Amino acid sequence: MLELIKVTKNSGILSITLNRLDKKNALTAAMYSELAAIFDQQVSDINAVIISGGTDFTAGNDLADFLDNPPTTSDAPVYEFMRALSTCPVPVVAAVDGFAVGIGTTLLLHCDFVYATAKTIFVLPFINLAVVPEFGSSQLLPMRMGYVKAAEMLLLGDKFDSSTALQYGLINQICDAENLMATATATAEKLASKPQQAMIQSKAFMRRDAEPLAQRIALESESFSRMVAAPEARAAINKILKR
Repeated sequence: MLELIKVTKNSGILSITLNRLDKKNALTAAMYSELAAIFDQQVSDINAVIISGGTDFTAGNDLADFLDNPPTTSDAPVYEFMRALSTCPVPVVAAVDGFAVGIGTTLLLHCDFVYATAKTIFVLPFINLAVVPEFGSSQLLPMRMGYVKAAEMLLLGDKFDSSTALQYGLINQICDAENLMATATATAEKLASKPQQAMIQSKAFMRRDAEPLAQRIALESESFSRMVAAPEARAAINKILKR
């Protein structure tokens, strides 16, 4: 049987590759369940995740499977995947090529680094399917790029290109196709070399909901004071002193 999701773990990096290329990596309920399990069970001992899909990132939901298995309860596989990815404690790096449709675009809002090729096509088609935006995109897109551009993407449902995605902060960089995975891997390798607990706590702070600045400063200060006294920080400081 074809392995629809390939997983490898090496040197602190978990690599997840969608592998349903004949369907442009359209996602089924079973694939969502597998992805949720991967994020829930395999990130405790790594520092970074790479998610990719080869020549097409994903065409979004497999619509036939979606009609047969509609997500009508809060524990539906797609929602379990959304929860698992959005709460992943370590940075997630996405390498995007070809189609990034629906969840193929909205999941990028929950990644920490996104690299795409010039020929990537992004689409948020929810309005055209008579449904609402998903995965927090109705909040995250206006926060990321402003209301009017988010309205254009979510209420018109037209496709847009990598240049637009870069201009409005959806991706970090446009890469040549032959350099896409190398670029994503280089970032993941840098992340893998960083102290894990500092990485996890830093991401947690950046992903917190907004709060009064004084409260955020107090929370950061408490964490900083605790971590600076720990062996990992002392070792990192002493390493710098010995240069």
